[in-house]
Amino acid sequence: MPARVIVYYSSVSGSMPVKKAQTRVQDILAARKVEFELVDVAADEDAKDFMQSKSDKNALPQIFVDGEFVGLHAELEEANEDGKVAEWLGL
Repeated sequence: MPARVIVYYSSVSGSMPVKKAQTRVQDILAARKVEFELVDVAADEDAKDFMQSKSDKNALPQIFVDGEFVGLHAELEEANEDGKVAEWLGL
């Protein structure tokens, strides 16, 4: 069964803030024991198109649950600070 949570990211981002956000999202999800799958939009144009069509955003990383856009790094960070990551993800 595929993971319900998918994190869209870029393996080739030259932006340090994006790289830090991508790492932080993975760290938060792992610490909260949330199973997730990584999808590299730099290597998968169809995934990038899907991500952008669902979220209407270009920013990375993006977090999806069951194929629906949930939010970006900042929203996950806020949910983590409130101890409500699973609730924010709808899990």
